Amino acid sequence: MIEIKLPIEISDSRLDVFLKIFQLIKTKQNIVLNWEKVQRISSAGYAVLACLFDLIVEHQATIKNKNLKKYLKEIPSIKNLLQAQDHKTLPDPDIHNYKSNNVMLKCSAGSVDINFMNEVLYSLWSGLSEELFFSSKLIFNELMQNSISHSGAERYCSYAGRWGDEFHIGVLDMGVTIPAKLEQKYLCNNDIDYLELAFKDGITTRRHRTGGLGLGHTIDALRNNKGKLTIISRNAQIKKYFMTRKTSKNLLRYPLNGTWCFTRFKTQGE
Repeated sequence: MIEIKLPIEISDSRLDVFLKIFQLIKTKQNIVLNWEKVQRISSAGYAVLACLFDLIVEHQATIKNKNLKKYLKEIPSIKNLLQAQDHKTLPDPDIHNYKSNNVMLKCSAGSVDINFMNEVLYSLWSGLSEELFFSSKLIFNELMQNSISHSGAERYCSYAGRWGDEFHIGVLDMGVTIPAKLEQKYLCNNDIDYLELAFKDGITTRRHRTGGLGLGHTIDALRNNKGKLTIISRNAQIKKYFMTRKTSKNLLRYPLNGTWCFTRFKTQGE
């Protein structure tokens, strides 16, 4: 069996570890997950674990867990993982739904839940400004439309959470990727170019009307709130750090059959 050491923090960082796990599952490898270093899980981490659960069930993978601390076993997403191999078919996506004082995860079938941000408002928004909530709602709505327009997935995971002085929002799917959708109409050299194309105004896969994939307001809101945007789709990843005005982009060693969009932004000093 192949042993994978999980990172200290399961979040929207160190996603290469999970992409490797996904690849091993799809190639029918038996895996041991070593949880020894894991100390914390962000709201994005809950969504990633939900996608991992779905993949384990879909491929009827053999997964063993090692050095899993007692308090981690009480986390619903990890409880699900420990029982994933008991499922012969995928259960309803709401098996992943979770809500605490700092985290909300909502998984749905067929489409992103359009009421998600209203639930976030009543559950996680204590002490934050109306202006920040308006920015957050814009970000979520655009990520939602982005997923619906390119994905065609059967299941979607939306998450939100407070993390120190940051607020995190994202949408994950395991459907048709952004490059796969855009290459129906455009020709680029590689998947980095396709993801960069998705940021441009007016880029669309529709034949008879204009309109891009809808990330313009998201970028503006993240820039105003010192945010970060990470998009992973098929063979590429782009990270935009709006506080430092830097962009990181790379081709992935292990592809993602889907699209993951993660955002984080400051809740103070915006």
